[in-house]
Amino acid sequence: MSHYPFKRKGVALIITMAMITVVGMAAVGILVASRDEILIAGNRRRAKVARFAAEAGMAHFFAQAIRADGVRATASGQEGYEIIPLTPVDGLTNTRRGHYTVKVGFCCEPDGSPLPPNRFRVLSEGQLRRGNRVYATSRISAIVETYDPGLTAVDRDAQGALSDRALETQRGSGGPENTVAQLPRSPR
Repeated sequence: MSHYPFKRKGVALIITMAMITVVGMAAVGILVASRDEILIAGNRRRAKVARFAAEAGMAHFFAQAIRADGVRATASGQEGYEIIPLTPVDGLTNTRRGHYTVKVGFCCEPDGSPLPPNRFRVLSEGQLRRGNRVYATSRISAIVETYDPGLTAVDRDAQGALSDRALETQRGSGGPENTVAQLPRSPR
């Protein structure tokens, strides 16, 4: 016979229930954390697709090789003029690879003044969308500067070195000063 047998009854059940509760809470925590990681990975993927679409829009614009005077004439000096309308990256209307629009503008220098006539701003906006619903957006911009084609940047007599006139123009535009080694002239 045992002394005080009633004190041990139900202890195993209480310990088992406590362990099941702890294991259940850990399982729920792992499931929630993995679900959040999946959502975060999806958000990163959508953001990258939108970024690649914006880069595709910028590449599309630069492939057209439009000079500053052509951009100003097309936009009629209008700020935020949409020079390339909503375009799918792969040509399919309801694509998962993104869409882009490209806008041009003529404002502003850091001091608030308008950009000079040979400079303009390009803003490419990439989107991941389904129908009219936008899931992610990314924007990239660049300030483009074009030079007078009469000022040749390469002096053919100097075998590829920059001509003195082109160097003077670049120094006068406020760009970085470059030092170019003098190359021998080709015999003719």
